[in-house]
Amino acid sequence: MTLDLDASKKDDKLLLTTVQQEYKILAEYKMIESEKIGGVYVIPSYANSLQWFGVFFGRKGFYSEGVFRFTLLLPDRFPDNKTLPSIIFQQDIVHPLVCPYTHSLDISHAFPEWRCGDDHLWQLLKYMQAVFSDPLESIRHVEMEKLKNSEAAELLINNREEFANRIRNNIRESLTHIYDTPITEDPHYITFEKFQSEVHGPVLEGIKAGQSKHLESQSQQSNNGGNGGGGGGAATGLSWVKEGEFKPLSVE
Repeated sequence: MTLDLDASKKDDKLLLTTVQQEYKILAEYKMIESEKIGGVYVIPSYANSLQWFGVFFGRKGFYSEGVFRFTLLLPDRFPDNKTLPSIIFQQDIVHPLVCPYTHSLDISHAFPEWRCGDDHLWQLLKYMQAVFSDPLESIRHVEMEKLKNSEAAELLINNREEFANRIRNNIRESLTHIYDTPITEDPHYITFEKFQSEVHGPVLEGIKAGQSKHLESQSQQSNNGGNGGGGGGAATGLSWVKEGEFKPLSVE
C-alpha cells in the first residue's frame, strides 16, 4: 500500500511538473506572437512541445528572397536549466555561425547559457534574424577559430563576391523545395501552397482591405493627436507564398 502511495505521489509530481513546463512554453509562444518578428514563423509541434517548426524569410542583405526551414529544439527541462535551445536548418546555409555539417546555428556568443526568466525564445529568434541581416557584424567580436564555419567567414571578409555566390546557390535550393511534401505528418508542420487566384484572391483582398482600414485608423489617430479608438485592424495569422515572388503574404 505504501509503495502504491509513493508511486501515486511521484506520478502526481511528474504531471504537475509537465503541466508547469507546458504553461511556460505556451507563455514563450505568446511572447513571440506579441513581438511579431518580421519574416520568422514558428509553431510548436502538435506531438511534442519541445520541438518547434519554423521558417525564416530573408528580407534584406545577402539572404534576401531566401525561404529557409528550421527546427527549434528545446532542452528536456526547458526553461528551468541552463542548457541552450538549438536551431537547426533543413538545408545547407553558408554563414560563419552555421555549422556546414549539422546546419545548426551557433547561438552561444549571444547566449553563453540559458537564464530562466531573463532569456526568452523571441530574443533568440531576433538574434537569428540579426545575424542573417548583417553576418559581418555578427562575427565582429568573435575569434575566427571559434566560428562554426571559418571558411565562410574568410569569404565574407576577403571575397565578398564568392560569399554572395554561395548564398545565392543556397537561396535557389531553398526555393526549389518550398512546396515539397511535408517531412512529417504533424498537423502543425508549416506548409505553403502555390498562389491560386480563385482560392487566395478573396483572402488577399480582405487583407488589403483590413490594412487600408488600419492605415486609415492610424491617420485619424494622428490627426487627433494620438487619441481615439483603434478600429479596423487586420486579422493575423494568414500566410502563403505567392508564386513567382516567394514572399510571404501575411499580416504581421
